[in-house]
Amino acid sequence: MATARCCPADCALRSDWEDELHAEKEMLQENRVREMDRLLKLLAHPLRLRIILMLLNRDHCVCEFFYVFEEPRSLISYNLKKLRDGGLIESYYRSNHRIYRLNDAMVPVIRKITGVVSG
Repeated sequence: MATARCCPADCALRSDWEDELHAEKEMLQENRVREMDRLLKLLAHPLRLRIILMLLNRDHCVCEFFYVFEEPRSLISYNLKKLRDGGLIESYYRSNHRIYRLNDAMVPVIRKITGVVSG
């Protein structure tokens, strides 16, 4: 754990202190915080989180979600759309079936948030 420093008087220390604070300020930019907030809100809904956890293992057909969750189709479809519009998942067609998969760019983020190391 780093030691706490506050407004050091020594010029050399002050420069390091300012560099650290500048890096923290960059991390807290409004657009970055807003994006994290958006992702966390998408994952905060229990059904959406369960969908994401299923997709960590493999791609799934929409009918598999209907079978596993035993929820109204409209509710599952609504939450799949929210995840797709939010950029967390993608869909494609195989034959006449719509298949859902995680967005490749989101897999490391989701694994970090959920603590799931491998599928």
